[in-house]
Amino acid sequence: MYNPTEDVVGIIASYMNENQAEALDDIARAHGFTADNAKIIDLTSTELVLRVSDAADADTARIAWPAPLTRREDIRSHLLEMQEAARWS
Repeated sequence: MYNPTEDVVGIIASYMNENQAEALDDIARAHGFTADNAKIIDLTSTELVLRVSDAADADTARIAWPAPLTRREDIRSHLLEMQEAARWS
């Protein structure tokens, strides 16, 4: 199992939060969270952790990866898979 280090989390979170915000919102909504704004706050071997907020509230969303991470490259492929699933849900 691959556990992302703090620097890897920082790099991926920064990129996704700045450049793929809409994709993160879609992923959060597809998993039942009301989200006008979703930001990555952590990545674990088993979960994508988002801070989701709307006009009234903010919460932490823990969303299971499609499969546990086995290598760093899995993060990108899982995010793409989750984004595609959200787009078609």
